[in-house]
Amino acid sequence: MKNTTRSFRLACAADQVPDVEALLRAEGFGFEPEPFFSMARTLTDEPVSLGRSIAARFGYIYIQDKSSMLPPLALAPRPGDRVLDMCASPGSKTGILSRMVGPAGLVLANEPSPDRLATLRVNMRHLGCLNVATCKYEGQDLPLDPGSWPLILLDAPCSGWGTVEKNPKAAQMWAGEKTAPLEALQRELLTKAASLLAPGGRLLYSTCTTNVRENEDQVRFAMDHLGLAPLPLPPFPSFSFSPSLPGCLLVDGEGSAAQGFFLAGLTKPGQEGELEWSGGRELPGDRITRQQFFARTGLDTSWLPEHSFLSVGGRMYLVFEQARRLPGGLRWQGFAVGKAAGDSILADATLRMFVPPVPDENSLVLENAQDIRSLLSGQSLAWKGKARRRAFYYRSLPLGFLTVKGNRCLWSDR
Repeated sequence: MKNTTRSFRLACAADQVPDVEALLRAEGFGFEPEPFFSMARTLTDEPVSLGRSIAARFGYIYIQDKSSMLPPLALAPRPGDRVLDMCASPGSKTGILSRMVGPAGLVLANEPSPDRLATLRVNMRHLGCLNVATCKYEGQDLPLDPGSWPLILLDAPCSGWGTVEKNPKAAQMWAGEKTAPLEALQRELLTKAASLLAPGGRLLYSTCTTNVRENEDQVRFAMDHLGLAPLPLPPFPSFSFSPSLPGCLLVDGEGSAAQGFFLAGLTKPGQEGELEWSGGRELPGDRITRQQFFARTGLDTSWLPEHSFLSVGGRMYLVFEQARRLPGGLRWQGFAVGKAAGDSILADATLRMFVPPVPDENSLVLENAQDIRSLLSGQSLAWKGKARRRAFYYRSLPLGFLTVKGNRCLWSDR
């Protein structure tokens, strides 16, 4: 049976869900909620490609197979936690982790491939994942302190046998002994993850394959040779699971109308305690306080936890205080927010994080999706006022800033 189900998740705060759903329905999209995750939806009507929707344009939804949403949900970080995502690109799971740990938490997202790292950073920026720091290392060579991470997601490179409907050649490309290099890499990554995991911490190992050698055999390796213990995972509603090791989950793709997927929870025996990093280092570039940023741009970020900005090579980055304490030997990047030249800061108009949560008298509030489409297509609106830009919203949903030129205001991606 061909799996034709398409799923996506809402990438917004809980109180924004009604407006995001209303925006989707206004463009003719139909969808149903999924019981396993409050933000997951199954698409039922798609008048045009969902990726071209206004909600997708402004980063309020993310198209993702529902099986792919399970690893972060199974790891289950809490608000304020810090999580290491060892193989993060394109960021589908990273984005969920970011939302789960909240503004007071931190996700360190690693990706060794330069091209895939660029994709990860674009996606995190588009989704507004301010609490994600990114870095570029081979996962087995991450320069982090042993036992320093309480939560680790290892969504390992794999043969992708569970995605054969989308990638029909996957099973053929990785048939028989061809998976041996992948299996060796997975063990290296598991070994590194085990060394970084704090006593009492949780490691979630996942793949999008149904290959026993990449799944159950690797879990046995982690238990027999790395000193890790199984951490049973509860089944998720609306999924069908095939037999696997006790506590592991092997998603039956056909029965679940989703990709085949494997998940295993592991823990390091020992007493969970308060973890402190060994201390960070002074970051390169010019540090700019929140107050200085506000004075130069008029953009207020006081609602965020303690943070500052960093000007490096003509680029401006937002850096949370918890990220500044990352180990000194680690090279990482904060959240890009715009450009800097001398005392001038040009913040990106597409970043909805800067839009005030409540519209004021200078804001433009639109109730019609077609009006937003008109702005996106290049049409301008009449407006009189002194401001150089104007925040705009769909109902109470912040979208971005319109550029004011003379007595007109228009949308610009630049």
